Amino acid sequence: MGLLRSYSRLSAIAAIVAAGLVVAACSSSSSNTSSSGTVVTSGTTSSTSATAKHTSGKATYSSRKATVIGKSTDVVINPAVSAALKQANITVTAVAPATAKRTLLFPVSGGQIVVATLLGTVDHTGGLTFSHSGKSVTLTNIVINTNMKQLTAAVVGQSMPIFNLNLVSPERGSPHGTIVVSNIKLIVSSRAATALNGGLDVSTFKAGMNFGIATLTVAYAHGHR
Repeated sequence: MGLLRSYSRLSAIAAIVAAGLVVAACSSSSSNTSSSGTVVTSGTTSSTSATAKHTSGKATYSSRKATVIGKSTDVVINPAVSAALKQANITVTAVAPATAKRTLLFPVSGGQIVVATLLGTVDHTGGLTFSHSGKSVTLTNIVINTNMKQLTAAVVGQSMPIFNLNLVSPERGSPHGTIVVSNIKLIVSSRAATALNGGLDVSTFKAGMNFGIATLTVAYAHGHR
C-alpha cells in the first residue's frame, strides 16, 4: 500500500509538471504570434506610406506646361478663294467677338501648350458664318490643335476638323511671355467641304483648297492652372 501511495504521488507531480510545460509553450507561441503581428503591421504602415508618396507624385505637373491666357488668330483669306466666294455669291461674316475686316480675327480664350514645341490646344471665342441664298453655316468653338495639326469647330453642334494645318515652314517669334507663329496654311478638310457645300447648296468648297494663311499669337503664363 505504501508503494502504491508513492507511485500515485509521483504520477500527480508528473502531471502538474507536464501541465506547466504546456502552459509555458502556449504562452511562448502567443508571444511569437504577437511579435509576428507587430512585424506585419509595421510592413503595412511602410507600404501605406510608400503608396501615399506615390499618389502624391501623380499630382505634380510638368514645369514645361503653360496656360494660354490670350491674344488672337488672324487669317488672311487666299485671294483666289475670295474671288470664288464672290462669284458664288457666298458672304462671310464674323460671330462676335470675332471680326471680319481686312482679315478674320478670332480672340484666343484659353488652352494649354508646351512652350518649347507649341504642342497643345488653343481655344477661341466668336466664330464665322458663311451665307448663300438664305442658307447659312456657322462655325463656333474654334480650337487649334497643334498635336493633330487641325483647326476644329462646331458645325450644327458637332465638332469637326475644318482646316488641316500646314506647319511645314512656319515662322516663329517669341517676345517675352508671347509666342507668334505665322505662315500657317489652312487647308480645307473633306468633312468641312461636304458640310459647307451641303449646308449652302453650292459646290464651291473643295477638299485640299488653300483657304488662307493664319498667324497665331499666344500669350501664356508658366505652370499648370
